[in-house]
Amino acid sequence: MDDLAALLEFPGAPSLIHLHHPHHASSAIDPVLPARCRVVRLDAVEHHTSRLLYAGAISRLARALGKDADVGEVPSWDLFARGLRAAWAPPEKKRKRKTDGEQGDAQLVILVTKAERLQAVLGAEWTAMTRLAELTGLPATLVLCSQMPWEDLRPARCDAPEPVHVYLEPLRRQEVLALLLPGSAHPLYPRFLDLLLATMGSLASPPDLEYVAGALWPLYTATLPPHAEMTLLGKAYPDPENPPPPLVIDIQRLTSLKAQLVFALAAAGESLLPRHVGRAEFAGALAPVDAHGDLRPVAQRVLPPPQPLDLPLAAKYLLVAAFCASYNPATSDIRLFGRGTGPDGRRRRGGRTRRAGYGRTRVGKVPQRLLGPKPFPLDRLLAMFSSLYAEHAPRPAELEISFGYDAYQTVAETERRRDEEIELDERWEDEVDHLAHSTRLWSLIPELEGQGLLRRTSPADRLDNVTLRCELDYDGARDIARELRFTLDDYLYELTT
Repeated sequence: MDDLAALLEFPGAPSLIHLHHPHHASSAIDPVLPARCRVVRLDAVEHHTSRLLYAGAISRLARALGKDADVGEVPSWDLFARGLRAAWAPPEKKRKRKTDGEQGDAQLVILVTKAERLQAVLGAEWTAMTRLAELTGLPATLVLCSQMPWEDLRPARCDAPEPVHVYLEPLRRQEVLALLLPGSAHPLYPRFLDLLLATMGSLASPPDLEYVAGALWPLYTATLPPHAEMTLLGKAYPDPENPPPPLVIDIQRLTSLKAQLVFALAAAGESLLPRHVGRAEFAGALAPVDAHGDLRPVAQRVLPPPQPLDLPLAAKYLLVAAFCASYNPATSDIRLFGRGTGPDGRRRRGGRTRRAGYGRTRVGKVPQRLLGPKPFPLDRLLAMFSSLYAEHAPRPAELEISFGYDAYQTVAETERRRDEEIELDERWEDEVDHLAHSTRLWSLIPELEGQGLLRRTSPADRLDNVTLRCELDYDGARDIARELRFTLDDYLYELTT
């Protein structure tokens, strides 16, 4: 951050600065800038439209200068530039006797975090934002803070000026320890932090490490005998009149405490760090002792299973279809999901053979489950949804096939019932097709995105060629398919031949 402050210390500061921080979260970007700077901090996730971004910048600048912050709606770039100039201009009384120390020496700094989203937020006006000082005539500096390098952030037409590059180096181990050490004054806490950093230091930022440490520290110290420093853990002496001796810290004790925390450390990386469970729930489930101070059996120290997803029926089929679309190649869709007409005239999904064992693939080929989910287009998702829903969803009562065949019925009666079955199948197919193209189903996609189950990989303002990616894991998709009474493995390419 010192390099950024040095660039803005004197007049003539650069108009565009790219702050690359691949090792830091955006919430940790809080530079201390010179007093001459009037800083306007914006977040491209919070201000997800151009109107919000323009209005937010003008109102925050006006608030910083002690002016009226009610700017109303700012729908265009011209109104944004005019509003910035109006907010930056000194009052009428000071305008006539303005000196070099008033506004003339000040620098407007607009600091944008999550800057990789600006192109989707502003659209064609994204390159105009990079020339803010040139187009507004103000002593302005735009600081783009992003975890992406400028080569990936640069506009496609390359019509933006080249910024001054500032690289924010990762925190050193001693700096991370200095941030975490105030968490406790217990003599074991530095040893606990050494173990935590050795295990998870490369996986999380300091705020996340502090969050994980708050859950693991009670588990680490739960089996300590009475000692003089136990009051630092929020525990009272067994005999207040006779305080116990100080804690003896040796290799044997550290080794036993490390072995006690092995499972909790592994579970924290899978469940606690991504916030799948809360900190109190995690500590309570894996506590080595109960409320009475007795040791709990190892078999009882397990995390509770995740709560089932409370989703509509169509959303569950949509999620399973999205999982299959992310982990199956597009060339396998017809074989796995295609519905053809059989010899009796009824529409059935094509048959296939099973391969023994989950995840077996050809030698030399990396399984897709190890490579992660792939993006897929929206029309492919709807086609897979239609096939799954038509095959396994419960039909309405008027479309249910409830009659069978009798060995003694005539040929004409058999043909009539077969024609009725074909008609019911066609009506059911039409209902499923109508559902797949209805706004009721399409409105589920933003809801699933908000829950983190789907992720849009195409720009948010693009209406055609929408691509998505499934963020659900195999266990979650398998449980949903089991709830819907069919086997997920029948629709996975790696399990079929």
